[in-house]
Amino acid sequence: MRQLLKVARMGHPVLRRVADAVDPAQIAHPDFQDFIDSMLDTMIEYEGVGLAAPQVHESVQVVVFHEDAGLLDADGEPLEALINPTITALTEDTSSMWEGCLSIPGLRGKVSRPNRIQVEALDREGRAVSMVLEEFAAVVMQHECDHLLGKLFIDRLDDTRELSYQEEFDRHWVQQAEEDGVYIDQ
Repeated sequence: MRQLLKVARMGHPVLRRVADAVDPAQIAHPDFQDFIDSMLDTMIEYEGVGLAAPQVHESVQVVVFHEDAGLLDADGEPLEALINPTITALTEDTSSMWEGCLSIPGLRGKVSRPNRIQVEALDREGRAVSMVLEEFAAVVMQHECDHLLGKLFIDRLDDTRELSYQEEFDRHWVQQAEEDGVYIDQ
């Protein structure tokens, strides 16, 4: 049954645990599909670009994405969910963006991540997916997959002086961040 899920906030142990892999035989089960739909509904309700299962108190390797994340499947359709994803950096070049997180409400921080990555995973039908992502889509993917490793964006800050409450970010940083193209609202 689809439902809005409670979002875990920083400090809850589920966010610091390495998530368990999903058994591919479980993917087609209606309960698992309902879980993915509930994650999508929750992400939309909280206006996120992506959401990882540990953020909704389930320590399993599932991430979902809003169509604004720019992730497309082999048919060019927006990719909703990935299961058991692995990421390989394809460059040492990085993109720095101001990130936020549904599990750390009210804070923003500037993080540098590889700007071109290879992702291998299963989609919500259990089919193998392989894609190369760049720039914004690469950052979103890495942010969400960090949750599967027990990491939060604050663990990857470039400089703790670039950690800000949302209100102060809006007053002092957002205009420059938008002009620089380094703002990601998650």
